Amino acid sequence: MGQLLLTKKELAELTGYTYRRLYDIDRDLPQGAKLFVPTDSGKYDAATFVQRWVRFNVERTEEAAGDDLETIKAKHEAVKMQKTELQLQTMRGEMVEVDAVAALWTNVAATVAGRLMNMGRRLAGRLVHKAREEDVAEIIDGEIRDVLTMIADTPMPEAPGIQPEKESEEEQ
Repeated sequence: MGQLLLTKKELAELTGYTYRRLYDIDRDLPQGAKLFVPTDSGKYDAATFVQRWVRFNVERTEEAAGDDLETIKAKHEAVKMQKTELQLQTMRGEMVEVDAVAALWTNVAATVAGRLMNMGRRLAGRLVHKAREEDVAEIIDGEIRDVLTMIADTPMPEAPGIQPEKESEEEQ
């Protein structure tokens, strides 16, 4: 009896899984345990596939059965503790959401780019009658410092649960 050669799609149909799901499983397996073993014809040996598929499922079932209820509960508690620690860091202001920071700095970058792109037009009238190099340099330096100050004064996104500090009456 000859070798039964099938395509990856046909092998997936044998298992009841989609080809994409089998591809993901196969990708994560070590080299000697890969499900899809090509032949010279470009198709795949069904016998080898079935043997490796059964081995994969038996090992996966044994791993799942090896976790007793206490181990599962311990893993669950560890995840809950990690989540609580992240929430606590956020509440303390030690951590902020990536999306909030990205949105803030996207806005800052757009504002800075706009200010720099319009700097020539804004300064042209002020510089046209300046004869001294020091006067020109001072005006340009002032504009650059304004942009840099604007960046430095950009407030960080507020972390949930943190109220901004209010200035006391003595500081005002």
